[in-house]
Amino acid sequence: MKLFAPSVSADLGASRRRASGYATYAFVIMFFINFLNYMDRYVFTGASPIIGQELGLGLDQLGYIASAFLIVYTLGTLPFGIWADRTRRKNVVALCVTIWSLATVFTALASNFIALFLSRMVLGVGEAGYYPAGTALLSDYYSRKKRAQVMSRWWAGSLIGLMVGFILGGFIVGLGKGSWRLAFLISGIPGLVLALLAWRLREPRRNQADEQEQMEEGQVGEQQELKEGDAGSDLVRAHLKSVVSALVYLLGGFIVGGIVCGLVLKDRDLILAFIAIGLVLVGAIALLAIGGLFLVRRWQARIAQTQETDAEVGEQEITPLAEAALAAPSPPANEGQRLPFSWRRLGRDFTSLLRIRSLVVLTLVQVFAFYAQGASVTFLPVYLHQKDALGLTVGQAATLSGVVVVIAGIAGLIIGGYLADILNTFHPGARILVCGIGFLLCAPSFALAVTVHSTTAFMIFFFITAMLILLYNGPCTAAIQDTVPSALRASAVALALLLAHLLGDAFAPSLIGVLAQHFDPTHGGHFAHDLAGQDLRQALLVTCVPMLLLAGLVGIFGARWMKRDVAAAQRADALAQLPGSGAAMA
Repeated sequence: MKLFAPSVSADLGASRRRASGYATYAFVIMFFINFLNYMDRYVFTGASPIIGQELGLGLDQLGYIASAFLIVYTLGTLPFGIWADRTRRKNVVALCVTIWSLATVFTALASNFIALFLSRMVLGVGEAGYYPAGTALLSDYYSRKKRAQVMSRWWAGSLIGLMVGFILGGFIVGLGKGSWRLAFLISGIPGLVLALLAWRLREPRRNQADEQEQMEEGQVGEQQELKEGDAGSDLVRAHLKSVVSALVYLLGGFIVGGIVCGLVLKDRDLILAFIAIGLVLVGAIALLAIGGLFLVRRWQARIAQTQETDAEVGEQEITPLAEAALAAPSPPANEGQRLPFSWRRLGRDFTSLLRIRSLVVLTLVQVFAFYAQGASVTFLPVYLHQKDALGLTVGQAATLSGVVVVIAGIAGLIIGGYLADILNTFHPGARILVCGIGFLLCAPSFALAVTVHSTTAFMIFFFITAMLILLYNGPCTAAIQDTVPSALRASAVALALLLAHLLGDAFAPSLIGVLAQHFDPTHGGHFAHDLAGQDLRQALLVTCVPMLLLAGLVGIFGARWMKRDVAAAQRADALAQLPGSGAAMA
């Protein structure tokens, strides 16, 4: 006897396929927008050594231009995030893509420091609204179970964009004087097409993917109960598949990274060194993973006894979030509807968000991590070009910066997503824990990368650093979405970004530029003659390494609160769906 009528099963399968297909279509559009976001941002960084020399800029002025973008980007995230929670998020994305694409095109017309400074500021305005609205939009296409890996893959678009931006900027400046302007025209125009595609996307209902998943689980619950005896074996197989996939990406990253570095630097020994280190790491991690998988079955036996107790959340934990969700405004039912704005409600929303301890932890982690990322990425091509560092050409420096960061970063992103999903079975705060572990391991690797004098050693530690420093992106983004009620997700992302960028990387490039200028006894003569490597090395060491250590420690010790916060967010969403609640979604 069949458990369900064939029509019910067929309808469920067809509905799931349609939803999955459209979610994939939306993901592809958002992926390419994220790609363009970072390409437009880093094409300037790749060309900065030549732009600085052509326009007579110093290291401090290059830092000010980078900070101009970051400060405006930081301040713009909050109003755009609030707006995204009160309107159709696809429209926010489309508008922001249009603004930053036009700003990129106008950068090609800049002829002095002031013009560059202003054009990069406007670029920050456009890019500020995309991330909060984009993450909230994607989170309603994919459920909590898939969110970490989806966010990791989405972030891969940013790394590919970073790589293309670096290479495009570095390659085009080599064509002749003033040729760098062409790079901004090439990178800016495609954004207008993507803005149109984003505007035509279908807006998902708030919390749609999680509700759909719960409904499907309820419909097939009886069928799943019949297979309960195989649950342990299925979990082991799923984790084994994830471990194998993560190891394949790790080894593949080292092989591809070694080949690229070896070809650019014309060093075959570098390729062999990368492959050897990759094999050693894969072997060591595989042994640890095999031991960990044997614990799965024991965990399965224990979880049945503790599940009810652990799932309980005190009313004092749920109430603030439930109130925030119930008070949050419903999204517009049609294009023409306008929602009232209330400062009192806004203050209540942000007060509730700041009570979510996991959100505070993730914000602090990003404050410290963003400083190290912003400072190092801004000056990486400049550092590699200095004669007292590696002495690479501008094209080589830009190519290595972009390609190595993207290869190592994509490996780190995907590994981080798999690792967070695997550990999440055993530790409810795994997504935050993975962030902390990655940054804690990154600190010594970063220090070694900027202190070694061997090109081979630098490239290996540089690759490991890039992989570890980006391990957090998918798990961190997913953790923020998991611990916040669906009605406030864009606002939560905006608040976290505002604080993280403002206290983290907004002033990091300026500080590094000023410190490097201070360490230079000639106060600018070293950079003019491509001898500022030692100055940049000291500035990066005394600031970035401590920041990475702090990010790691905060993440490791702050992971303990995520389980309660996720349960509280789920309870708040459930209360918001009750008849008569103010947040019932259209």
